[in-house]
Amino acid sequence: MCGRYTLTQPLKSVMAHFEAQSFKGEYLERYNIAPTQSMPVVVAPEGHRELEVMRWGLIPSWAKDLKTQSPLINARAETVQEKPSFRSSFKSRRCLVPTDGFYEWVKRDGGKVPYRIFLAGDGLFAFAGIWSEWGTGEDSLRSFSIITTEANSKLKPLHHRMPVILDPTNYDHWLDASHSNPASLLNPYPSEAMAYHEVSLRVNSPKNDDPECLAPV
Repeated sequence: MCGRYTLTQPLKSVMAHFEAQSFKGEYLERYNIAPTQSMPVVVAPEGHRELEVMRWGLIPSWAKDLKTQSPLINARAETVQEKPSFRSSFKSRRCLVPTDGFYEWVKRDGGKVPYRIFLAGDGLFAFAGIWSEWGTGEDSLRSFSIITTEANSKLKPLHHRMPVILDPTNYDHWLDASHSNPASLLNPYPSEAMAYHEVSLRVNSPKNDDPECLAPV
């Protein structure tokens, strides 16, 4: 699964990497992003990429009440096309979730130990995401979910699941609702392209959101 991630690069770098032509919302560099927080995602409603802030934790458009609907932070690649909460978003509302790393916790004697996982080179990349809009007008809320798949061989010692990471050459394919077979992109990212290290227990609390969260232990 993916329950925390990071986006520590400046807005200029994010816009350039994703070739986004506009940005809607407020941008802050983040070191410990938690569910229900608002973060930028990349959408392409008219074929042009835009960076737009949405809340992490998808709320289906048909949900009756925000207070009783649990936010869906992850969607499994194996069932995202079938589950009522996700299937319409998967068909026509796919997005890129900008990031430069994510956290996973490993059980050990005495508790859980956090690790930061990133691409070799520690650069920007994208999770495969889907989004939905709940409500209308001033009461509307746009929210997103990160798609997960089986972990690659490198990450399996940490967790049996991992977020789907998209190669930049597939960004357009994922964003274009008219493209056929987007499910073909929902695969584990190559092990050799990834790295990780143990980090401080500070990341256990979302209140801690600073560069110290990234430091190797």
